Amino acid sequence: MIHEHEWQQWQQQSAGHAATAAFLLLDVQTNLTMLETLQAALDKIKENSDAEPYVISGNSYFIQLQPQQVLIEELYGDDYAEPIAISLGDFSDALGYWRTQQA
Repeated sequence: MIHEHEWQQWQQQSAGHAATAAFLLLDVQTNLTMLETLQAALDKIKENSDAEPYVISGNSYFIQLQPQQVLIEELYGDDYAEPIAISLGDFSDALGYWRTQQA
């Protein structure tokens, strides 16, 4: 679980962490339905490694939840940039933190 005073540092760990934070800030914002949908998809993938990847696109980012990782792609950035990956665990931690901030 990420605590509020750790959030800034958490975002700076890698490009995947920074992209996750930007996705939450720009695309999820205070959309609790989107948060719950992402959490349900994440839980399903964690429970069943054979589950189909879950894809969601916001205004700024394209997200694909896969059994081993989450791929994040900026929609309006460099056309040749590769998607950035972050672990399911780190993505889950970020969702948990974001949910506590919206409560």
